[in-house]
Amino acid sequence: MTDETLSVEELSAKVESYQSGLERAWDAIDDLEEQLQEEREERRRLEEENADLREEVQRLDARTDLLRLVENSDDLASEQRQIALIQHLKRAAERERDRGREAKASVNREEADAALKYPDIDRTTIYDDMRRAASLVENDDVLRYDSSSGGESRLKLNLDAGALPGSVVGKRTNYGGR
Repeated sequence: MTDETLSVEELSAKVESYQSGLERAWDAIDDLEEQLQEEREERRRLEEENADLREEVQRLDARTDLLRLVENSDDLASEQRQIALIQHLKRAAERERDRGREAKASVNREEADAALKYPDIDRTTIYDDMRRAASLVENDDVLRYDSSSGGESRLKLNLDAGALPGSVVGKRTNYGGR
């Protein structure tokens, strides 16, 4: 054998060694890509779970506000009930703003009824309270009562459209709100 032949054989062995190392590297890259995909899927799942939990916290916050109103609504006069509804909506809209969403909130008759439940309150009284609450603000862009014949009437607050008058948000209700 000549020196040149040995060099070719040595080079051939080195090439095979490098190819084997390269194949192992590609296998490791494939494994890492699979692991990265699994991590991304887990992250998506956790983000969805987090969003669901935030919605549940928001729902529980709203229920807490409504329960607080229910517990103390026996002492509320008509105007105080209206102000209590506005302040309840204001807090809900502010929570939405704090979460990076539009500062909006609304209640339907059933939700307002739950918030202002009197032992003998009539549903028409709730509709009246919702309608009068909107008239206290005197700005349909900020607070509006939408009535429909299908029974899906709503009192809607949009703090992005303007501020509530101090005469409404500055009044105390008997449940401790401002």
